[in-house]
Amino acid sequence: MEFLSKRERLVLVAIAQSGPSGTTYSQLSALGYILSKNTIQETIENLYLQGYINVLKDGDEIRYIASKNVRNAIINLEFHKYRLAKNLTELKKKVEDISKMDKQQQAIAFKGILKDLLSSISSSIVSLLDELPALTLPEYMEVLENLYKEFLSKLSPLIQESMTEDEINTFISLVSKYRGEKDAEEIKNTLQKIKGGTENQR
Repeated sequence: MEFLSKRERLVLVAIAQSGPSGTTYSQLSALGYILSKNTIQETIENLYLQGYINVLKDGDEIRYIASKNVRNAIINLEFHKYRLAKNLTELKKKVEDISKMDKQQQAIAFKGILKDLLSSISSSIVSLLDELPALTLPEYMEVLENLYKEFLSKLSPLIQESMTEDEINTFISLVSKYRGEKDAEEIKNTLQKIKGGTENQR
């Protein structure tokens, strides 16, 4: 699966958010603080050729309209982003209740709510695979990346099972076979750092 580039997603989402009436090039020029005019124009052409947008001449005005599939995919994406935000709000309330428990009960309770959150995230990803994943998956993953940096990275060790030495070696071997020695070495170093950090926390 080939994902859309960041600039393609920026322009396409901006067009899709204008709804069925679409938007004009002058309105898209608001993206000028990120993209140059030439980049915006080139991206519009690429999106049109790929069938993601339609072009409508309205008198002297040219309007760009996201395809129905794109707009449906954005609806799905926005719903799952809303659901994730709702789950996080509920999670914060549960954390307040958990803080009143003893440490052993806290660990068990944290594992339960984090597994529920990850199950919900997995369900969302499967749903996003149904409609235009080239657009929706990288957009959703950016949200998850920020969530991981700010929150999940601190709690994920509670639910992660440590990889055995044999599993690490097998995984590195597979990466080496299918992605090359350079990637294998980088991942090996990363896994070793994670393992070292986990052991230091104990």
